[in-house]
Amino acid sequence: MCLFYPMITINDKLKTAWLRQLHEDWKTANFLYFHEDMRPPNYELAHSGVTLGRWKGGCHRRLSISIVLINTYSWEYVQEVLYHEMVHQYVEEILGICEEVPHGEAFRRVCQEKGIDPTATGDLHVWMEKRGSRCTVSSGNHQILDKVHKLLALAQSPNEHEAQTAMTKAHELLLRYNLSLLDTQTKGNYLHKQIGEIGRRDPAKSTVSAILCKYFFVEVIWTFGYDQHRNRRGRVLEIYGAPENVEMAEYVYHYLLNVSELLWKEYKGKNMINGNRHRRTFIYGLLEGFYHKLEDSGRENVSQKLVWKGDPQLREYYQQRNPRRTRASSRYSRTCQNAYNSGVFQGKKLIIHKGIRESGDGEVRYLN
Repeated sequence: MCLFYPMITINDKLKTAWLRQLHEDWKTANFLYFHEDMRPPNYELAHSGVTLGRWKGGCHRRLSISIVLINTYSWEYVQEVLYHEMVHQYVEEILGICEEVPHGEAFRRVCQEKGIDPTATGDLHVWMEKRGSRCTVSSGNHQILDKVHKLLALAQSPNEHEAQTAMTKAHELLLRYNLSLLDTQTKGNYLHKQIGEIGRRDPAKSTVSAILCKYFFVEVIWTFGYDQHRNRRGRVLEIYGAPENVEMAEYVYHYLLNVSELLWKEYKGKNMINGNRHRRTFIYGLLEGFYHKLEDSGRENVSQKLVWKGDPQLREYYQQRNPRRTRASSRYSRTCQNAYNSGVFQGKKLIIHKGIRESGDGEVRYLN
């Protein structure tokens, strides 16, 4: 079935910005994945809803990306199609192979080596359906998540001990599930997803990402993101893992940031504080307290001989996608020791509650 897409009108200034960003992403990918072996192509924005992207080699040397894709989906999807077309360029211009079929043996091998999606081509909706099927949590794994969500619902108990016990059991269940997954899986079904707004990385977000990486069975990296509609560049958190773990980690990320703001407003009101001078100190203390709380729970799991040493296949997938990663740290200053101590105290009592998934659009509302 061929779908009709109306002609999209984009002003020339924005088109120029998109072409500039495509070139920047091409240069980055050429450095990361192809050892800077390739020469920049000619870029084109194509008004095609049928073809996501296209590499036309020979004397043309033209790399086309669908303007429908750019206008409809987030930039991380655009990057995936760009990388796909770069593999075509690499196979032709560097390996010197002109395959009779578009996605031949050499193409598939390079995609496998680089961790690049070989299916990022063809019809827009077909590709999105394929991506969706890879990202969908299986029915068996949904049962695990349902049990976790039921435990998180129990964690809303007004009894602090009952709430803590329920959250601890929820995390233990996730741990047991991931340990069993390591024993049974032959090939990991992993995905990567950018979450949160594109902007600056602050100490609070960095602490949340560290919590996700250590206690929620995912790998994370702060990468450069792009908001094509506002022509805005910044940092964005990218999560790697099994679909069910990515879903849980995304929920925890938003929950912790939301509840941090709510608890800060509560603390500010009780202590009659004007302005937000001590906000970052309080929130950092809160998240640090929650981090140590999970650390204590981890010691209990060790005593039960439940030890998570990481997922080698996930690590390999993460390293393929980020071959030249660098470490960065965020600094903060304590403007008020009392605010920090209060944050730590509340963080050690913090419970991750269950969210309500709306039936209409799939959006999750956070119970605080």
